[in-house]
Amino acid sequence: VQTIPMRTNNIGGRDMTVNEEFDIRDWLNRAFRAEKKAQALQMLVQQRRENATGLVRVSEGNDKGKSDTSKNGTENSLIQLVDVEEKFQKCKVEAERVTEEIFNAISSLNDDELEAVLINRYLNFMTIEDTAEFMGYGVTTIKRKIKEAISKMDRNGLVWSSNDVV
Repeated sequence: VQTIPMRTNNIGGRDMTVNEEFDIRDWLNRAFRAEKKAQALQMLVQQRRENATGLVRVSEGNDKGKSDTSKNGTENSLIQLVDVEEKFQKCKVEAERVTEEIFNAISSLNDDELEAVLINRYLNFMTIEDTAEFMGYGVTTIKRKIKEAISKMDRNGLVWSSNDVV
């Protein structure tokens, strides 16, 4: 049986498999995903709040013939609002925790330029093009600096949660 060697990238004198590089990029992108989830939940909170507020106004303005079902509808809307608000708050706290974790890992590079590239890319959520323009480099240089920074990150030293791909 012949085994096929895993393709490696030699960056900064360190061999890193493509899978290792992919795993680290995925780990760094957790802040982006957490932020997007928090934004989606925030929008859902707003929708539920508007829905509940509308039902309360209709319910309060129509005392004649008020049925238990309209009371139950308002009550259910308020319960759903509280539930989504709690989920949003938990998600926001988790997003802050993930951001802090990623920031600490980036800071451990001890290279201001590489740290700035990764912070702009993975914590400020800039595109590669925007990062290049902001930092006064070409796109190719930013891509190279991202690869260099990732190669300096120790995959085993990163904190992997049960939701992360390992």
